Amino acid sequence: MRNAMSNPTSAADSSFHKDSSPIPDAQGQAALLLIESLIHSLIDNGVLTQEQAIEAIDSAFEVKEESASEEKEPSMTLRRSLTLLKDMRASIEAKVGRYDLG
Repeated sequence: MRNAMSNPTSAADSSFHKDSSPIPDAQGQAALLLIESLIHSLIDNGVLTQEQAIEAIDSAFEVKEESASEEKEPSMTLRRSLTLLKDMRASIEAKVGRYDLG
């Protein structure tokens, strides 16, 4: 199903393919992929700037770091979360131009 918001090349640009968790969480993976795809679509359609997207990811990163100081989750989970956010940030930073929506 393709429409004006689809990103035919977003899977290749996604940070999602780098996630090699031995115990994948299907809901979490789907949510992460959806959010990253949505961010790319919003940038493509001029609704969100690349800088605004990076700022939002950085904000989430800071919240995760704060939770580390409060020991709200296992350190391995925290490290994986931070790595996924770093990968998503890199994916957004690497984005150049619009996807081919044709």
